[in-house]
Amino acid sequence: MADLYISGLTGAFDTETMISSLMSIKKQPIQALAQQRALIQTKVSSLSNLYGALNGMQSFLSSLDVNKIFSTKKANSSNSNVLTATATKDTPNLTMSLNVTKLAQTEMRASTKGMSSLTDTFQSSGTMTFKYWKDNSNFATYSINYSSGQTLQDLVNSINSSQKDIKASVYYTGSEYRLLLTEADASKSKKETGNDSYVIEGEGLPTELYDSETGMLETLQKAQNAAIKIGNSSTEITSPSNTFTNLVTGLDITIKTEGSATVTISEDYSQVDSTLNSLVSNYNGVINLINQLTGKGAQFQGDSTVTTIKTGFVRMLNPLINAGLIKYSDKDGTISINTEALNNLKTSNPEKLKDIFSNIKDSFASQLSAWTGAINTYKNIGEGQINSINERISSLQEYLTKYEERLRREYAQVEAFINQMNQISSRLQGFMTTLSEMTKGGNEK
Repeated sequence: MADLYISGLTGAFDTETMISSLMSIKKQPIQALAQQRALIQTKVSSLSNLYGALNGMQSFLSSLDVNKIFSTKKANSSNSNVLTATATKDTPNLTMSLNVTKLAQTEMRASTKGMSSLTDTFQSSGTMTFKYWKDNSNFATYSINYSSGQTLQDLVNSINSSQKDIKASVYYTGSEYRLLLTEADASKSKKETGNDSYVIEGEGLPTELYDSETGMLETLQKAQNAAIKIGNSSTEITSPSNTFTNLVTGLDITIKTEGSATVTISEDYSQVDSTLNSLVSNYNGVINLINQLTGKGAQFQGDSTVTTIKTGFVRMLNPLINAGLIKYSDKDGTISINTEALNNLKTSNPEKLKDIFSNIKDSFASQLSAWTGAINTYKNIGEGQINSINERISSLQEYLTKYEERLRREYAQVEAFINQMNQISSRLQGFMTTLSEMTKGGNEK
């Protein structure tokens, strides 16, 4: 059972005020430690931000592929309404005139008869056989069963679930529902529709779907390969789809309509600009943060661990500064791109520019590891100090709890003693009064 302390029992003194005053004095070391902890926590938070900025720049440089950004090619079409083009680093620089003579189209064939309603069912069972010609010599064969009681939609579902080359659907003529068959992917077949020659052939359809006189399937649209000509050549280049892959090494052409366009392949240095912009952004982010931390009256003013990073950063920029590619601010140490100088060097000497990027990456990569390690160690020391202060505060709080309990116990004992003395004094005073009255009465006799 906890001790029960009754304060203010006699009213002789204000126990709560006296204990509160003593506790306030005793809490001063804790308050001082809390203030010290707050200062260190602010420093640790700032160091975490700086570490994050340095680590972000390190990640950016680690992922930077200098060879890639200087080997990218671009393909430009003089008329993107006619065709578009894409190139890879292996595509040779060239200019070619292209004439689009035909667009690709898929074969569409439909049953020669149909059902009056989508709910109508077949009256017989059997097996359909479909051929899908991939070229003039090779084909795939698919056998698909159907049964009486099935609807046209059931048949469509069976065809689509059984293979991937032919796409089945329901075709409504305005008076009846027929089976429609199309190529699922025109690029898989090089064959074109000809006289009595088809990409899709079918036999064994339900009797409800074909006319015995006209045959099982009629052609709604012929399969046709796309065709283009290069320059003055009379030779047509064909493709089963509207995309010509590797027309020239790494060059893909996608045609949109018949007509002519000129395709130009050249170096693409757009990634050089975006990469340098990212470098400047990351660099200035670190420098601005260091300026905030080391300015007059700031947390790390004069702190060599932090200030040396700024001077080191400037030193790493020498290749860019010497080439005139960036402008350096003496006011705050930030940088900006000299766009004119960058464009001139991209045109006149891209290899030199590539070497500068490689030097920057290598220089920063090795130094950033040391800087992030130093800041992280600095931050860990601060976190250790915070943990130590927390332990000291916890220990002091535990001591103060016991100290307050002791004060209350002692003051309660003092008040109890005073109360007891007051009671004795009151009884003595009553006894003396009675004795005085008794003595007075005896004298009167």
